[in-house]
Amino acid sequence: MKKEISLMFSGGIDSTYAAVKLAKQFDHVYLLTYCNGYGHYKIKRAKQRYFELKKRFPEKFSFEYSPIKDLFEDVLIKNLDKDSEKYSSGFIWCLGCKLTMHATTIIFNKNNHIKFAADGSSQDTNDMVEQTPFALSLIKDFYKRYNLEFEIPVYKITRDEKRKTLARLGFKLGIKLFDRHIGIQPKCIPGELYYSPLLIMGRPPFHQTREVYRFYKEKLPILKECINNKTKKGKN
Repeated sequence: MKKEISLMFSGGIDSTYAAVKLAKQFDHVYLLTYCNGYGHYKIKRAKQRYFELKKRFPEKFSFEYSPIKDLFEDVLIKNLDKDSEKYSSGFIWCLGCKLTMHATTIIFNKNNHIKFAADGSSQDTNDMVEQTPFALSLIKDFYKRYNLEFEIPVYKITRDEKRKTLARLGFKLGIKLFDRHIGIQPKCIPGELYYSPLLIMGRPPFHQTREVYRFYKEKLPILKECINNKTKKGKN
């Protein structure tokens, strides 16, 4: 029986390195790219990276693009004003988007009978709310509810090591700006605005753990309803 895994995939340094690593551990890797319809652009860059991977690892990868606008609206946009008043930090946009992506990944995995899922979260960027150890523990629990195993395969690998490995394999690294690589992955205008003090001046935002947890618990019923409605059996 083939051992398969899905990977939330942007084509950036972290998710590309994760794809390379997983290709050596699994028979097949499904690269999942999402667009929330609110500030995401340059989505085609992810598919261009997929073609780079296919050249180096034939038969190892498939690419899936999914718009997630409808669910993102249910999770965040429809109640954005109220949520902005309830929560002291602007983290809700990024975490709401990421939870929407994870819910859609669960739907994909359940419908395709894939037990394992992963993303490219990194310790180097754990100032971002969706990549904090606490948020990742909630996400792991989310997958566990559906009998799926969530992996974070490159979390403790340094950005420098990822760069060196990808360069050695001949991958395009884009234009290096500070600790980022420009031009190789989709962009998110709201996310970049929120994290601009961190990316430009090294000033991380402050996220209260109790607020992150409360937001996750509040959105969980919406996510579960969508998963139940869109999995082939209609329930889990």
